[in-house]
Amino acid sequence: MLNVNGLVKIYKTDYGDVQAIKGVSFEVADGEVVTLLGPSGCGKTTLLRCVAGLERPDGGEITISDQTVFDSSTNTATHNRPIAMVFQSYAIWPHMSVFDNVAYPLKVGKARFSKEERRERVHAALELVRIPDLADRSATMLSGGQQQRVAVARALVREPQLLLLDEPLSNLDAKLREDMRLEFKELFQRQHLSALYVTHDLLEALVLSDRIVVMNTGVIAQVGSPRDVYQSPRDQHVADFMGAGNVLDGKVQSVDGDTVAVDVGFGTIVGTSPGLTFTAGQDVIVALRPEGILMTTESAGSTVPGTVQTGAFLGSAMEYLVDVAGHSLRVRTPPTSQEFNPDQQVYLTIYKENAVVIPVEF
Repeated sequence: MLNVNGLVKIYKTDYGDVQAIKGVSFEVADGEVVTLLGPSGCGKTTLLRCVAGLERPDGGEITISDQTVFDSSTNTATHNRPIAMVFQSYAIWPHMSVFDNVAYPLKVGKARFSKEERRERVHAALELVRIPDLADRSATMLSGGQQQRVAVARALVREPQLLLLDEPLSNLDAKLREDMRLEFKELFQRQHLSALYVTHDLLEALVLSDRIVVMNTGVIAQVGSPRDVYQSPRDQHVADFMGAGNVLDGKVQSVDGDTVAVDVGFGTIVGTSPGLTFTAGQDVIVALRPEGILMTTESAGSTVPGTVQTGAFLGSAMEYLVDVAGHSLRVRTPPTSQEFNPDQQVYLTIYKENAVVIPVEF
């Protein structure tokens, strides 16, 4: 549905040229939801705006549903691209009703629709986002969640081939954002939508995506399924952004296939390195998830001793800082399990499948 090949975007500034997008290539298949994930300033929104035609790239190609919308000789206007976009601010017109907001693209587009066709399409779009009873309500009388639904309905009313979404949940409160994530997921699946979704929220990306594109300063750091990117980060940037929690410097002791033994200063951690090759003596990083460490008060054969520094209740878990020979490790346990107190002696078990060995960045 979408093919981006070698895309480049350069901004002119008083301090010289800034290359915001550096030769990026990726695809979105028919019916697939791909999320551009990364911190502010990594280029994800610029990339989305290039696909939408709101920014003109400085190189590369963009094809949407076999239609080339940008290359060295083509730059199709936004309104002629088979897309619709949901903005972070929703862009709801306050002087219009919900019906008129949703109907607006049908009135200004090249295609002409009768009043009856517009009415049918608008009501169908409002049904999709489950607010058909709000059609006659003034836009000024809507909650944040309702405005967000109106913005999505307005995007869907033209039946676009590709839906673009720029952090559409970022303005909602935590509980509503959680509810809308699941509603979006169900909508994407039910309508078999092809979508390119931009967010800096890890959980949002994990819930909504078929594939995640992790970006770092204008380049793609890693592409994969949510599970692959979460469990097997390929570099330190991805590990940090995917919430590894503990990133330890170490040196490879031995390698056996995908199993790597690493000296991390306070002992040896045995981890995995899917798809990567290491040699003995090589400097590496070990990424450990807080929930991937078992903490007990009794020693066992493969445990590491430590001392609890502090703990915090997170609702769905307890999180502790544990001092291990001068290293602070984050450990997360279920809230129903044993609680630990500051200065308490504990023992940590680190399972191989929860320790990912990745190269050192130079």
